[in-house]
Amino acid sequence: MREDGSIDKYVPATRSAAILLAALFGLVGAAPAQSPPTAADAGQANDPLANSSTGVADLLTRSTLTGDWGDARSTLAGNGVSFDLRHTSTYQGLLERTGAKDFEYGGKVDAFINFDSAKLGLWEGGGFRSHIEYRHGAAPSGLGGAVFAVNAMLYWPGDTPNKWAATSLYLTQKLGDAGGIAIGKFNPDDLLAADPFYGGWGIDRFMNLILAAPPSGLIPVVFMGAVASFKTEPINWTLMVYDPEDRTFDYLPGNLFRTGVNVSVSGAHFTTLAGRKTTYAATAIYSTAEGTDYSGLQPGVVSTATKKGSYNVSVEFKHNLQESPLQPDAGWGFYFKLAVADGNPNYVQSSVIAGIAGKAIFFGRPQDSFGVGVYRYNLSDLLQAALRPNTSFSHESAGEAYYNYQVTPWLHVTADLQYIKPATSGFKNALVAALRTQIRF
Repeated sequence: MREDGSIDKYVPATRSAAILLAALFGLVGAAPAQSPPTAADAGQANDPLANSSTGVADLLTRSTLTGDWGDARSTLAGNGVSFDLRHTSTYQGLLERTGAKDFEYGGKVDAFINFDSAKLGLWEGGGFRSHIEYRHGAAPSGLGGAVFAVNAMLYWPGDTPNKWAATSLYLTQKLGDAGGIAIGKFNPDDLLAADPFYGGWGIDRFMNLILAAPPSGLIPVVFMGAVASFKTEPINWTLMVYDPEDRTFDYLPGNLFRTGVNVSVSGAHFTTLAGRKTTYAATAIYSTAEGTDYSGLQPGVVSTATKKGSYNVSVEFKHNLQESPLQPDAGWGFYFKLAVADGNPNYVQSSVIAGIAGKAIFFGRPQDSFGVGVYRYNLSDLLQAALRPNTSFSHESAGEAYYNYQVTPWLHVTADLQYIKPATSGFKNALVAALRTQIRF
């Protein structure tokens, strides 16, 4: 048990099992061509005041702080190379809890560099995706006795800050209009990038790990393997086969599947209900890897007993409550997820998550996003019993609300508030507040 109340000595680092491949095969397109300059444009070029005004307007409306790099950025994108560089800062601390209420600063750099094989003049339908991460600062990822990180952004990569890691390095290939396949090293949160509720790496949407990437107990922080998606009427299927070990700082597939193999099968039905987008989904994961047999643990006694085989099964429901008639992808809705697991050797026994999230179209601001989510995670009954009386904990439940305000297309500011009932006994319910800023370069 760490001083911050986490149990990651006993709990392997994991990420969400609710993975769809919608983000895998969409590549960044080239910027539209610019129109030839007009006489008015030429006049403005010679007018310092007009030129200054135009420069400020461009700065406030461009999608990235550094702009198009003198057309180099759009030219590269048109030729198959896209860049997305972001820096996110958080100032987070406890308003109410047991102990000190210090606020701390932390930051994260995320670089996404992608390649399109067709635009590069190689072959159709292929690509290569990468995600490079670096975190810094003293802000802890767990606060107030919480077992699960209250700041997912600072949960990865690695156990310590000030380390660079390429958490995604994988090849993609479309297989006609019916699906595709990806092979390599994956940051699971990258596969949730297009989800309006989950995902977001802790830098875009929810900050709490459970709401950003719900742990299944069976998906490592970073994994190596293969992910395939294909469509059958009316179900969209996702199949994952991957190594059960964390591969955050591995760049070659050495000893792949040495300790076992994990298999995940997901099916999603996309339809409409009351004229609005609705999704029904189910995911089943099974691992052949060995883990600690919690039934053999006793206080003060070192046990080397292991147990082989673990599972997690979940069902999800998503339904839009409001959609923009002008922007088809802008809307907000209700989300629900229920999961059950074996509880030994999986540290998860069961979980439930619910909430609303999406774009703030009710304020007339579709560029903003918001979310309100709650969860309850039941940790392994056998693990709880084994750690008593030295450590007493049960389930953990919490709620989180955030609002992400777009100041400019490249600058976002988020206010975030979490109320947590820690799993660890001896801790008061915690109220955690944060201010988050993100700049896209």
